[in-house]
Amino acid sequence: MAPMRRMLGTSVFLCAAVLSSVQAGKILVVPVEASHWINIKILMMELVQKGHELTVLRPSNSFYIEEYSEDFRVINVSMAENQAMSRDKFEKYALEFVFTIALSKHSSPFSLAWNFIQTVLSGTQIVSVAVSALFENNNIMNELRNTRFDLVLADPYNIAGPMLAHHLKLPMVFFGRWMPTEDIHFVTAPSPLSYVPVINSRQTDKMYFSERVTNVLLFSMYYVASHLLIYPVYDKLCQLYLHTDVGLLEMYKKADIYLMKVDFVFEFPRPIMPNAVYIGGFQCKPTKPLPHHLQQFMDGASQGVVVFSMVTLAKYLPYNIAREIAAGLARLPEKVIWRYSGEKLDTLGNNTLIADWIPQNDILGHPNTKAFLAHGGENGVYEAIYHGVPIVGIPLFDQFENILRLKTKGAAILLENLADINSEEIFSAVRLIIDDPSYGAAMKHLSKLHRDTPIAPLNAAVFWTEFTMRHGGAGHLQAVGNNLPWYQYYLLDVIAFLAFIAIICISLLYKFLKAIFRKCCSRKKKNKRD
Repeated sequence: MAPMRRMLGTSVFLCAAVLSSVQAGKILVVPVEASHWINIKILMMELVQKGHELTVLRPSNSFYIEEYSEDFRVINVSMAENQAMSRDKFEKYALEFVFTIALSKHSSPFSLAWNFIQTVLSGTQIVSVAVSALFENNNIMNELRNTRFDLVLADPYNIAGPMLAHHLKLPMVFFGRWMPTEDIHFVTAPSPLSYVPVINSRQTDKMYFSERVTNVLLFSMYYVASHLLIYPVYDKLCQLYLHTDVGLLEMYKKADIYLMKVDFVFEFPRPIMPNAVYIGGFQCKPTKPLPHHLQQFMDGASQGVVVFSMVTLAKYLPYNIAREIAAGLARLPEKVIWRYSGEKLDTLGNNTLIADWIPQNDILGHPNTKAFLAHGGENGVYEAIYHGVPIVGIPLFDQFENILRLKTKGAAILLENLADINSEEIFSAVRLIIDDPSYGAAMKHLSKLHRDTPIAPLNAAVFWTEFTMRHGGAGHLQAVGNNLPWYQYYLLDVIAFLAFIAIICISLLYKFLKAIFRKCCSRKKKNKRD
């Protein structure tokens, strides 16, 4: 019996190994820096656990993506020395821009849109240099051609992803919703401007006439800038390196699956396409034990804890604003945990614990956490929803819409003008969100809705990535409408044809009635003469 058991065990092991090797795939990952990398890496590690081989394209001057990893292969794309920039310098440059926008008083949606367009335009040169460095590196390109990849997993913000998928003739899964110019929904799905707000519009899905006018004008600004200024630059790269007349926008539309970090518990409802998979909150998870000093701090907060985090933004928060926030938080009877690494504050209260870094997800999940003071970044918002913690939002740039959505659902308070913020405003907002039970109840309701799903968002992302590899793509889910000319998509040719027929019919009817009328009149005149 023992030998038979051993043989059976060996057979099961070999079958499992063979099955694993058959199912394992080779994935080329084309990521983006900063929080984009942090997010896509979560999916990558799940795929690694499933036995897949991942290869990451990394610019040599990257300061987020590790140069070596035991879990996946890294191909370093050499960049010129003059392109190198330290992480601190990059963050300082980027965040100074963000705070400049945030501190501009009474910024209109149009000025925000123009600033956004200018930023994207200035980035085209950087992107072009990076793409050229990749496609002109013969060693890397030959290696990519010779490696039999099964899939390209790309961040849509990086145009190298769709270019490589087209060049290598591979199926592609996008991870994320933001293209260099816009929300990818506006490219792949019907997006009625009557109730689907565009980025920086600061609108909800319920718009008055004037707001719909603003929404249409903003969309027009983005559309004109994209098609006249931005895509032509990238299309030239496609012609130069891919020797094709297929434009970059068409390559984006050919993605097999779009993994969207969106949950309609949080987002406004809108039309969707069958190859869009919604995985909002995929990074959220149950709490883990806190470090000892934080556990003591949280457990000892008999009146509760307020969590304040702006992640890396906190480092560059203007001192005068930080003073006002500290003074407002000092008046609270609750304890405060503040992720902050700026100058020492003379208004800091005894109730406030300062930390360079905090395990945000685990602190938000502690039962004593009463409120979350935040800038409204996507990750923080979904963690707050997951744990049912209401938010006081101080948005800086494109996070305004995130807080606005939660405010619309009764789960957040929105402090609109960072430039004029004062201690009284901070104190009153935090007091209101804690003392008024409707905010907490609304967020807990959103939490229940978010968790009540047949498949966890991260598992859904893994499934559809593997599905695309198993079937060599997901073309059966792609709508033909994405390939139609605009006049066919909107049935303008049909409308013109039917209008032409209607005009002919009306003209003939008019002439017929006119002829009858004349004949009747001539008969009457003849009868009168007789």
